[in-house]
Amino acid sequence: MIERRPGLFIAALCFLLAVLQLAAFRWGVITPDSVVQYGQAISGQYDDWHPPITAWLWRQLLHVAPGGAAFLLLDVALYWGAAGLLAELLRRRHGWSAAALPILFALAPIPFGQVGAVLKDPLMACLLLMAAVLLAWREEGAARRAGWIALPLILLAGAIRINGMFAALPLLMLAAPRRWLRQPMIFVATATGALALLLGASWTLNEALLRPQHSQPILSLVNFDLAGIVAQGGPSGYPGLDPVRVRALVRHCYDPRLYGAHDEAVCAVAGDALARHVAHTGDSPVGIWLNAIIPAPGTYLRHRLAHLDWNWRLAVPAVPDDAVYMMSAPNRFGLEFIPDTGTHIVVDAARAMAGSPFGRPASWLAVALGLLVVAPGLRQRRTVVALAASALLYGGAYAVVSVAPDLRYNLWTMLAGMAGLCILLAERPALPWWRWALAGAPLVAVSAVEVAAMA
Repeated sequence: MIERRPGLFIAALCFLLAVLQLAAFRWGVITPDSVVQYGQAISGQYDDWHPPITAWLWRQLLHVAPGGAAFLLLDVALYWGAAGLLAELLRRRHGWSAAALPILFALAPIPFGQVGAVLKDPLMACLLLMAAVLLAWREEGAARRAGWIALPLILLAGAIRINGMFAALPLLMLAAPRRWLRQPMIFVATATGALALLLGASWTLNEALLRPQHSQPILSLVNFDLAGIVAQGGPSGYPGLDPVRVRALVRHCYDPRLYGAHDEAVCAVAGDALARHVAHTGDSPVGIWLNAIIPAPGTYLRHRLAHLDWNWRLAVPAVPDDAVYMMSAPNRFGLEFIPDTGTHIVVDAARAMAGSPFGRPASWLAVALGLLVVAPGLRQRRTVVALAASALLYGGAYAVVSVAPDLRYNLWTMLAGMAGLCILLAERPALPWWRWALAGAPLVAVSAVEVAAMA
């Protein structure tokens, strides 16, 4: 039966694993962000603190099932659909051992559990994963029209997070005709056009069509960086606030991981003052941000590197307990998540993975670097290069735009590295030893730093 209908067997296995995932996370972990966006989905009135396209999409999914059920079903369908399609593609080319790789990676407890939360981060990651796998099929010549299906998935994913375009751009380049990428000038023109398309799609979906109430989400980044500069010994860039008071607030509220971790009312003073100043004067938040950074680049850099260490979990003494969420945030909508034995098994396994190098964004960024080294020897080199570049651009962008180190922010970094590694392990190209050594060096170095910091 398996030999006669291998595709059916893979589909049935992925369906069974999807059912197990749904059983462990029925019907979606509810976080405070989930509650906010669900309220907007019900009312049809949006703000731009989170890109409103996620709430709009959730509103459409409510016609299928109430609460988070349809949202979770969509994520799980994309996740296991992509894993199954990649497994079948690798089976056709390299056999059953290669087909097992995507299934095993999809069962890794961190991504398996992260998909169980009703949030924009797993939605973006699942959309991109499906798009990448469809493009891999097109690269094999097995599904020439798959690029047309992948294109809207990429554009939607790029609009779901403010920094989603960094993840989406390399995949959009992969979707472009090969002849557009051969000459340097044409390549640059294609990249520019792809970036413009992503920005235009995000503006159209999140601004022009949905017309959200503006809430200046960039102020959270400005506030965090201004506080970080003060914490590192630099001057206060807060307009209209006494520097002595600013330093007292920073001592109490700032941590390299995030600002105001305990949501204390006193910690809102600086951000509220910043918002009032912008509202009353019309000053640009970006201008305030640059005016604080330019006189103190060293302190800004130290602050950013300290935060990036936590975001990538490179040289941290302990990892935060956020590998997989298991919560049900209070709300007035009747949303509730009740963990069961399956949930606890996944969460415990994810915590163990998070403490190892395999659960760190830094490790998967190192894997992405290694994939770029070996990609020229691969049949699916274009797909692997796109996945590696997507992981590096998206994970690297957190050096500038991150305000919190939640592991969910780097879910796509992890999944992109895993997908590329599946293709590499399936093909096992005949490369000289020095190329393999060069490819593995970043991961070895990063893992050594991670283990030493924990020790």
